[in-house]
Amino acid sequence: MARIDNGIDVSLRAKKVRSFIDKEVLVEDPDSLGSKTVIEKEVVITEIESSVSKSFWVILGLMFAGFFIGQFVATIAMFIFLVANGAGLEVMSDPNSLYEHISQTQVFLSQSLYTIFFTMLVPWFYMKNLAGKSLNSLFDESKVEPMPFLIALFATVAFILVNGYIIEWNSNIQLPEFMSGFEKWAKDIEESLAETTKMFTTFNSFSAFVLAFIVVAILPGIGEELLFRGLVQNGLHRWSKNTHVAIWVSAFLFSAIHLQFYGLFPRMALGALFGYLYVWSGNLWYPIIAHITNNGLSLIVAYLFQLGIIEVNPDDPESLPIAYSVGGLVLCALLLFLFRNYYLKPKSTP
Repeated sequence: MARIDNGIDVSLRAKKVRSFIDKEVLVEDPDSLGSKTVIEKEVVITEIESSVSKSFWVILGLMFAGFFIGQFVATIAMFIFLVANGAGLEVMSDPNSLYEHISQTQVFLSQSLYTIFFTMLVPWFYMKNLAGKSLNSLFDESKVEPMPFLIALFATVAFILVNGYIIEWNSNIQLPEFMSGFEKWAKDIEESLAETTKMFTTFNSFSAFVLAFIVVAILPGIGEELLFRGLVQNGLHRWSKNTHVAIWVSAFLFSAIHLQFYGLFPRMALGALFGYLYVWSGNLWYPIIAHITNNGLSLIVAYLFQLGIIEVNPDDPESLPIAYSVGGLVLCALLLFLFRNYYLKPKSTP
């Protein structure tokens, strides 16, 4: 399949409007031994296509609804686990004490529910019930090809080397005085999420690492790409008719929904990378693979660091030599150029 030039159609299902028209019909008249003309009502069903702008706003509304529903379901799960463990409700407002009363497995299960309800059920519900299409329509009919698969894989790894410095820059942003309230809120969120991140990246066993890989890498890799690239980006692409607007706005929403200002720009850049992989190939599997690679590699590095096998601390971007990042930038740009050209080049037919 070639690149997506106008976005895959994820518009709302066409509405069927029933109307009646008068129709003259010639019928036999037994009384006059002839025929006469009568007027009959004929039912006409017309399909009216929904506007692409309306479809996008419906997608956006469902995205936010799914976010809150996912948060609600995950919170209920955490509450049940805390009650079962004999803890009180007051610990839910304090992450430091919360994770003393709940196991890592229970945290992972709660996070899985959030991911499924938010990023997987929303695309499924919209495509099946509102668009009248299958989720498969967001994917290419062809299989993942080995060459672009490897290119996308290594381009993501190269991008990770660059993104560490974007993370460092973003985390040190100083906001103006009039935004001090927002800055305090953003830093409080970061401190709160630091405990969650620590819970997700501290492994007492290999089985804990495998469970984390499923919850942190595989499920979000599939679900978030279905939602943000499959639905949001395609919907915005069809409406704006501008590839770059669709990619970057979707990437911004993808990053903003994580509610981490001090991770906004690196995550947005990552979302844009996934968006271009999707547009250039027309196959959602490539951004899914890249997403799983990004999240999964972070977990692998954290696990190997804890085992003492490697010395690169994933929590310290400065531990990575600058030459690696420069090389990663050059390599990533080259690989993305090759990936784009692979799908621009016409395929020979036997």
